[in-house]
Amino acid sequence: MQIDDIQFPVKSAWEGRLIPPAGSFAAIEEKLPVVSIGQPEWWSDIASGAESRALPSGGKRYGLARFAFSLRPEKGQEVRKAELIVVLNPANGDQKPITFDLLPKAVNEEQTGTFTISLSPSIKFSSIGNLGSAEAYLGKAEYTIPLRQVVPVITADGIGENLAHWVFSLHRARPLTGSQLTYAIIGLPQSTSAVRAMLHLKVEIATRIGPIGGIFPEEAREKLSWVLG
Repeated sequence: MQIDDIQFPVKSAWEGRLIPPAGSFAAIEEKLPVVSIGQPEWWSDIASGAESRALPSGGKRYGLARFAFSLRPEKGQEVRKAELIVVLNPANGDQKPITFDLLPKAVNEEQTGTFTISLSPSIKFSSIGNLGSAEAYLGKAEYTIPLRQVVPVITADGIGENLAHWVFSLHRARPLTGSQLTYAIIGLPQSTSAVRAMLHLKVEIATRIGPIGGIFPEEAREKLSWVLG
């Protein structure tokens, strides 16, 4: 299956202006960036066509989730860092879902062009174009994701835990603005039929009066939790 933003366009789940964290200093007249959060996409049972001998043990089912956001800073502002955090909990049952793999995982310099990411029979992101040199399994790939975006410096963690965490850092050659897409392979225990994903975003902005942090306003938080599965 081809997964891209043409066949699966990003639909906005919430859009609004970030606010400073409670207790932090910010000038009243300083407006923080506007952020748009995309409705997550979910593809179920992505391992159904993979070779069973290559799958991790434990009887889990695996799904692929896409999370998206975009940032629009005000004139004279520069977004220096953005942290996207997705906390995963069972929608039912008592066993927590686990992050099995993340994309992007680690990008140390800016990349441009079109990249193709494939899911190998072990349901890992395996062929990552010029974003990496992992062995390709294109003949057996279940899903392919062409990425057409400029990728800033990124680190990611949360594999083996019930969260997915990406840190996007400013690159000297390009501002950290516009849309970013992230993907996570999530393992669901047998007792859990769906995942509840709660999304958080923390941003550090350089302004004319100094650095300011930005978070979601309270009214946004109830709109940024979804059941996937």
